[in-house]
Amino acid sequence: MERLRLKSSYLISRVPLNFSRSITSRIDWNDRLIGILGARGLGKTTLLLQQIRTKHGFNPHALYISMDDLEFAGASLLSFAAEFCNKGGTHLYIDEVHKYPKWSQELKTIYDTLPDLKVVFAGASTIDILKHYANLSKRATIYTLQGLSFREYLELHDITSLPALSLDTLIQDHQSIALELTDDFKPSVHFNKYLTMGYYPFDCSDYEEFKRNLENSIGQTVESDMAYMEGYDSRNAHKIKKLLNAIAQSVPFKPNLVKISETIGVHRNTLINYFFHLEKASLIQMLYPSGSAISILQKPEMVYLNNPNMAQILPRVAPDRYSLVCTFVSSVLGSNGQLKITERGFFDFEGKWQFAVQDAKSKKRRKPRGKDVISLSDGIEMGSQRTIPLWMLGLVTNHSIP
Repeated sequence: MERLRLKSSYLISRVPLNFSRSITSRIDWNDRLIGILGARGLGKTTLLLQQIRTKHGFNPHALYISMDDLEFAGASLLSFAAEFCNKGGTHLYIDEVHKYPKWSQELKTIYDTLPDLKVVFAGASTIDILKHYANLSKRATIYTLQGLSFREYLELHDITSLPALSLDTLIQDHQSIALELTDDFKPSVHFNKYLTMGYYPFDCSDYEEFKRNLENSIGQTVESDMAYMEGYDSRNAHKIKKLLNAIAQSVPFKPNLVKISETIGVHRNTLINYFFHLEKASLIQMLYPSGSAISILQKPEMVYLNNPNMAQILPRVAPDRYSLVCTFVSSVLGSNGQLKITERGFFDFEGKWQFAVQDAKSKKRRKPRGKDVISLSDGIEMGSQRTIPLWMLGLVTNHSIP
């Protein structure tokens, strides 16, 4: 226990406090059991440590632990929590929870038997929360941590502070909002850098370092985090990487399952499972046709990489601008609700809005039709009634909860 206290205090003392993720203010920290899920590299550990530092300081009643610590290799989380509680502990922050085999069952028991202990746990997006959630559905509140929004990126780098918007507010009031914001702020240069290396909160001095960090994060996701997914065979990691590489070279990617099966060397049904594994790990996003139901063996209509930074860095040849900004749009909208794709290639959000992406560098722009179709236009600072500047989508607050 003492060794873990010392390690916790050391990590808490080193966590930066100059910037915190916007999700922090949306979490009800008074809940007795809170889960925070997200892909590797997005700042889950920092979020936990910041909360301890700001709410508890170095008070021993709050403790940070990680399930990849050797201390828990053969130990019981339940027994540890009981001991911590008996010694006056009131708040336990558990990181890398997916690396502990019985995490959901023991968290349920902790909740039921230690009513004076509040627990916050963080884990990889690869956790199949629906299968574990049956034990925790009446107990835990689950949040999903996404990458930095454009708004958060600007704040992190001390460029400017912009308001967080709901999608409905953006659609209704984007003209007046843009008029006010662009009076002393020029978004174009900053937005381009965000698309290249702004989604991940890596502390990097240059592009090459950022690229190495991202490639390392993806590699560890495939080789380590995905190993905890039910039905995933870690011996097939090389085939998963091969599939991800094939997707990266062709996005937006309309999959030809027969051709890909031959290239990867797996059966069609196995290939579909690989797609689901990659999406669960927050490495890709699959879109299905508007109006269709989604089944486990259904072929996706279109596949995107998870975010624009991946779309810039993973391909051997830099993507065209239209593909890049479409990846940005799918990343933002897909993390806020159900996103599908229409026959004309528009993004269909929740069956309520259709978005047509207009690329500033392309001479051919898809003209939207219909009262519920909105243009997201790259390369402009101000829009018109049905045309929203693309960069403003980066102000939308994420509300993704599994």
